[in-house]
Order: sequence, then structure tokens, then C-alpha cells
Amino acid sequence: MKQNLLRALGAFALCSAASVMPAQTAAPSDSFRFPPADLMNIGVYYYPEAWPASQWSRDMANIKKLGMEFVHMGEFAWAFMEPTEGNFDFAWLDKNIELAAAQGLKVVLCTPTPAPPIWLTEKHPEVLMIDAAGRTQVHGTRQHATWSSEVYRACVAKIVNELGRRYGQDKRVWGWQLDNELTHYGKEPDFSEPSQKKFQAWLQKKYGTIDALNRDWGNAFWSQMYQRFDQVRLPNEKEFVAQFNPHQMLDSQRWFAEETADYLRFQADILRKYCGHTQWITTNHIHNFSAVNPALNTHDFDVVSWTLYPVHGNANRGPLGFRLGDSATLTFAADFMRSLNGQAGIMELQPGQVNWGEVNPQPYPGAVHLWIMRAFAAGSKFVCTYRYRQPLSGAEMYHYGLVGPDGITPTTGGEQYAQAARELVQLRAAATPGAPLPPAYAARRTAILYSYEVRWDIDNHKQNKAWDTYEHLLKYHRALTRAGAPIDVITEDKDFSAYPFLIAPAYQLVDAPLVARWKTYVENGGHLILTCRTGQKDRRGHLWEGPWAAPILDLIGAKIKSYDTLPAPNVGHVSVGEQSHTWATWADLLEPSNGTTAIANYTDQLYAGGVAATTRQLGKGSVTYIGVDSQDGELEAQLVRGEFSRAGVTTENFPDGFAVAFRDGLWIATNFTANPMAAPIPAQAKILFGTATVPIAGVTVWR
Repeated sequence: MKQNLLRALGAFALCSAASVMPAQTAAPSDSFRFPPADLMNIGVYYYPEAWPASQWSRDMANIKKLGMEFVHMGEFAWAFMEPTEGNFDFAWLDKNIELAAAQGLKVVLCTPTPAPPIWLTEKHPEVLMIDAAGRTQVHGTRQHATWSSEVYRACVAKIVNELGRRYGQDKRVWGWQLDNELTHYGKEPDFSEPSQKKFQAWLQKKYGTIDALNRDWGNAFWSQMYQRFDQVRLPNEKEFVAQFNPHQMLDSQRWFAEETADYLRFQADILRKYCGHTQWITTNHIHNFSAVNPALNTHDFDVVSWTLYPVHGNANRGPLGFRLGDSATLTFAADFMRSLNGQAGIMELQPGQVNWGEVNPQPYPGAVHLWIMRAFAAGSKFVCTYRYRQPLSGAEMYHYGLVGPDGITPTTGGEQYAQAARELVQLRAAATPGAPLPPAYAARRTAILYSYEVRWDIDNHKQNKAWDTYEHLLKYHRALTRAGAPIDVITEDKDFSAYPFLIAPAYQLVDAPLVARWKTYVENGGHLILTCRTGQKDRRGHLWEGPWAAPILDLIGAKIKSYDTLPAPNVGHVSVGEQSHTWATWADLLEPSNGTTAIANYTDQLYAGGVAATTRQLGKGSVTYIGVDSQDGELEAQLVRGEFSRAGVTTENFPDGFAVAFRDGLWIATNFTANPMAAPIPAQAKILFGTATVPIAGVTVWR
């Protein structure tokens, strides 16, 4: 223990010595970093430390030849930047920045903190994370250190300070990525003592007294009472005989997300003291990794970015989903990330076939180009692909790059990135940056309300193992896309009144102020859709001491008498007009009040004829409650179109997987379906590229 303390103090002394920094500069406008006329930039990851120095110049020239506009370097290079403790070598990076600039390429640099060098973990083994089985992780992969360790943070501070001091005012450096995909790769959270102690300190700060924690965690159940905060451990299912305490689990998820956000903020604050806002700062979140909440760093980053691999063996949707990916998954991430602070981009987009899926198929011809242009349609400021060269060794040898193993010949993905780069030049000449949404399109503008805490709480108590919270969200996103609506996926801090329509899918944790905001939104003319599982609990995750979902009953104008969920292979049926839909995972049985209209009914099971969905007028707006989760999303699509129709708003009725979006004066149609699709192009429109009939994996853009 004494030895560990001395190590920590020594590391802090080194960190303090490196922390004398210049004052922060003033933030410029967003257009300084992302000029509207650029629309979107395309770039690529490059790992010069992995290739002979004699090939660097050739590679940079070929990156430029493919039409790339920026190059991303350094995220795993700590062992090359600091080969031994306190001895730094940036000559190789200086040379590559020089070569990139000579080609007119902007540079994105990374903090190398996901891959600590062997000298660090050998000298400070206490920084290694411990998994749920109690095993200490070892050197030989990546992200095996815990960012809850103050010793590790001190070492991180040293290298980030050195990078900031050297490159923070370098005009060739466009921006920074912090770390890489903060996840611990499925082993979240870390169970080491630094994490345990930080969790305990977080709980003490939140609750103040152990009595308050026992109350909010319901610890009277099963005699789970604690006497001191230091008795509480991070919940580890491998250590539990029976079910875990869901309130303890929810708080541990909150802590892990906040701890991760704090680690990123810690790095951003160091860099900011050198670069101010003259260089932008971000990290690459994983688009659907629910343990890390990007919203917690909204104000720390200039731009929000994420990682996206649409095809890695997952079936996705439709007969070609395993080759095309899922349009809704890609666009939901874009609509959420963009809504956080208005600036978003994909930092890591698949270049072709990958190696780390359970099955690794070839993407459909044109699919890579399709993903790039769908990202463009969703408002991305940049798209960057991992990686330029397919590696000759290591864990990802079978992972495509823009060029193949020879380091020269473009892959199919490389050709599609080059195609997109050429098209962007054409679009810049034709676009009208900042053009307002056409009126009919703007009338459908909808926000989907999304909360990580709500998602955690539902997933901790699914009630049916087939329930999928994320898929439930995507059903409404798909329904809106099919209706031709522009979508933002927003958090509670945003202004609801900016949207004619608002959907809160399965919004389980509520309080009186949120319900009051919903009511005011509707009374002032908004159209609100709530769905099953909404309002069942308070923010602590407790059921209400009253009727089921008590806080929302007056708002929806109905009682929720009970709910049902069916074991496979059983399904239930629900009718909307003459259409019938199947469900299995959740069904609320509703009892409408006077003035509330039933719009869907159950046609079988023991409550045949019962009400599944309702709508009512309230003030100038309306509230619709959809109490059932369908199997294929067709019920949700029909009911969403019905909501638009009752509001007097016309809609499209696109097939699932076909999307049409408007950006900067341009219309972009993308086809993720298994059939060619006719684009809704007016007679007077000018097609910029593509055809009126959009082929499979095709893109058409018109003005």
C-alpha cells in the first residue's frame, strides 16, 4: 500500500510539473472549424508507426489522390510517443504532419491513451482493470487500464500535456480525438479497487447518508441493508446468487457513464488550455453502446463523433441486411449525435469487409458509398474511415482498408470513398448551405425523446427476454423516416416547442416537471405520442404508490388496467382499422376516459376487444398513447401516419429502408432495400447524380 501511494505521489508530481499552460483562447464560430460551404469532409485513419518511413510520402500522396481531405493519426501510438517513461519522441509524427500538409491534407491527432505502453503497466500494475470474474487484465491488447486510477490519470496527463504543448497551436492540426471507443470492450465497468472506491465516493456524495441510500435502493427487501458506504460494491452478476438489486444496478450505470465522461473531460481540459477552440476536440463514441452516454460530454466537445460498422455478420433487416446494414441504425445515431450540440460526424466508418464479427461478409456492391451519402444526408460534418492500409500483421489482418495489402491498389471500399469525394466536390458547387427546410417537409419535423437512464432501467427489468429497448426506439424512427419526416433524437434539456411532433418511446422514468412540460407542449399545439412502458416509475426506479403509471394517466386520458407479455412462439393480434398486426413483447390494456378515442384494439387473447392505443385532444394539440410493441414495426408506422393525418399534415409512405432527406438545398434518396425504388423527384428538378429509379445500394441527389 505504501509503495502504491509513493507511486501515485510521484506520478502526480510529474503531472503537476507538466501542467503549466498558456491561457485558453476565445471560441470562434462553428463555421471556423466546419465552413458551411464544405458541406462535409472525408478523411482516413493512417498509422505511420506501423509502416516503413520510406513509404510515408507515397502513402500520403495516394491518400490525397483518392480524394481524402484529412488524415487521422496517433490513437494507439503511446509506445512510440513515449518509448520509455518521460522520454518523448515525436519526430516520426512531425514528419507525417509535414507530409500531410504538403499534400493539402488537414490533420486530426489523437491522444494515445487507449493503449498504454508495457513500461507503464509493468511499473504501475495497479492501473490494470479487473473484470467481472476477478481476473487482472494484462498487456497484449488495448484498453486494459482503468481510467478510475489516479495513477493512470497522472500518466495520461503527462502525454496529453506533451501533445498539447507541441501541437496545440499548430495550424496544420485541424482537431483532436480523445482516446478511442471508451468501452472496456464489453467488460464494463472495471471492478478494480480504484473503481470501487470512486463508486462509493459517488454514492456518498449523491445520498449523504447511508439511510438515504438504503431507502432509495429498497434495501429492506431481502435484508440488503448497508451500514457504511465502504460496504457497497459495484454490482457484479457473477457474484450474486439471486437477482441483483435493480436500483443498485441503475446507480452503478449512472456512475460508470459519469466516470467515463469525467475521464474525457479531464483530457479535453488539458488540451483546451493549449489550443482553446482553434482546434476542435471530440471522441469516437460507439453508436449503440448504451453504457457510455455521449450527452454527458455535450459541452466538453466542439463536435460529437462516433464509430459505425453497418455490416459485420448481423442479419439487420430484410434479405440483404447482412450486406447493406440498416438505414435506421445509421440515421438514429446521426440524429442523436447531431442534436447534442449541432455539430456531428462519423469518425470511424466501415471501409469494406471487416474481421471481428462472428461472420464477416462482403458488403453489397455500392454499400460503402451508400453509407457515406446517408451520413451526408443526416447532416454529418465529416466522415472518416478506418483505415488507409490493410494491415499485414496483428489482430485485424483481414480488415479492409482503402488500399489492400500491397499498400497501393484501392479496394472496392477505397474506390467508393473516392467516388464520394468526387461527388462532394460536385455537390459543393450545387448546394445552398443553410437553406431552410421546404414547408411541407418542415411541417413533419419530429423529435424522439431519448434517455440513457430510461434505457438502462428498462433493460434491467425487461419482463420478456425478447424485449429490445433500442429496437423499440428504432420502430418509431423507421416510422418517421417512412413518413418522410425530418428527425432529431433529443434529450430532456432541449426545447420541445421547436417540434410540431414529439415521440417519447417507452419513457419509463418520469417526474412531475417532465409530465407538466409534456402537458404544456400539447396545450400549446404540439402533438405528443407516448408508448408502452412510459411513466411506470419515478427517477429512482420505484413504482408509484398509486395506479399503474399514475403521473401520465390524466395526460393520456386513460387508465392502464394491466399489461401482458407473451412467451414464444405465441403472438397476439391488434387491429388498426382494417389492418392487423402481431405483437409478443408488451401490451398495455387501456381503459379510455370520456373524450379519449380508441385507435387500436386487441383481437385475441383473454382481453379480445380491449383497447391497445388511444388519442385525445388537449388544448391546441393532441396526445396519443400506443400501448403495444409490434413485431415488425408496421403498426407503429400506421399509427404515426395517422397522427400526422389527424394534424392535417401530409406524409410520404416509403418502404422500410428507403429514405429521402433534405440538406443544404439538396434532396438525397438512399436505398437500403432489396429492390430498386422510384425517387419522388419533381418534373422540374435537376438530378445531380444517380437515377430516378434508385438501384439497390444506390443514391440519387437532386436539386
